[in-house]
Amino acid sequence: MVDRRRSWHLPDEIVIRILSFLPVEEIARAKLVSKPWQKLSEFCFVPPLTFECPSRSRPIYDSRQATDTDAYASSINLIDSTLKLHFQKNLILSTLRLRLDLCRVKSLDSHSLLDSWINSALERKVGHLDLCFPYCSYSIPAQVYAARTITDLCLENFGLEIHENINIDLPALRKLRLIQIQSDQQAIQRLVSSCPSIRDLEISSCHDLQTLYVSGFADLHRLSVLYCDRLKRIEIDVRTLRYLRHHHGESPCVMILTSGEFIGELILWNSYIADDLFHYLVSGLPNLERLEINHTRLKTIQILNHRLKRLDITLTMKQKNSIFKIDTPNLRSLKYTGRRMPFDSIMPSLNASSLHETEISFIGYND
Repeated sequence: MVDRRRSWHLPDEIVIRILSFLPVEEIARAKLVSKPWQKLSEFCFVPPLTFECPSRSRPIYDSRQATDTDAYASSINLIDSTLKLHFQKNLILSTLRLRLDLCRVKSLDSHSLLDSWINSALERKVGHLDLCFPYCSYSIPAQVYAARTITDLCLENFGLEIHENINIDLPALRKLRLIQIQSDQQAIQRLVSSCPSIRDLEISSCHDLQTLYVSGFADLHRLSVLYCDRLKRIEIDVRTLRYLRHHHGESPCVMILTSGEFIGELILWNSYIADDLFHYLVSGLPNLERLEINHTRLKTIQILNHRLKRLDITLTMKQKNSIFKIDTPNLRSLKYTGRRMPFDSIMPSLNASSLHETEISFIGYND
């Protein structure tokens, strides 16, 4: 027979963690079950902490800048006191978002402030950490790379330095976003490769990245690589991938997809993709249900897929003579945008007997 009294002897941290997953109504009912739970339930209502101050919006010579700087410094001091008060309660912290331009306040030791805030959040077992520090040459504490409770990590608009002696151990991480990170190729690749449990990976506007290898992930479902100007090569070997999105940068980029049998959504904004590579990608995705192609230079758009249900095509002015061959008998939704009416191009070649919805946007040459 199970001894139900054992649940009362769980550590307070575990009880708070369990209760935090319940809706408010269920927590209210749980308070009636046990007197110890009555005092613990109030700690379940720990809201995400979000602090965001506007970045520079006026030029340096603006006469109002001094007043703005004073107001910004007051805001930073208020954030500091608020965080200290919250941390003194020793509560489990679910989310911390810091999106600040601390370089506007020269009188503050911004790096020490950020270190203290982030380290305190890690001590409170933060799950979602979102950091953005524009115009600031700041490196996050090494403890972030060994935080065993972080499930969602977003790093945006600052330098990323990962020395060889730093151990990366993020066993709970499921979502990683790297946006406008100034770092060398090795640091970004090492961080990505050291997180084998992530399910959602986004790399955006990381202009120092030239090659990217995405492999060794046991459960990666979503991959987005967006506007990395110097990226020349992407190699993807992930059997579990279901969503792939690639927006081109300023240089041609070769994409090598080893396994795509489970990919259901493919979004390509790549003006450099060649016809043969496009056909190779699409033909190698047997479970593809949504395809979006935009800002390409494809001369022959051939789509032969019996699983495809949604197709979005945007043509540029240079594609006025493109040739289409579309055999998608299960297609249900077609969205077309271009300077060329599709009735003499796409429609005659379209085999879509199940089509239910069509949206056509014609862009004139003067637009």
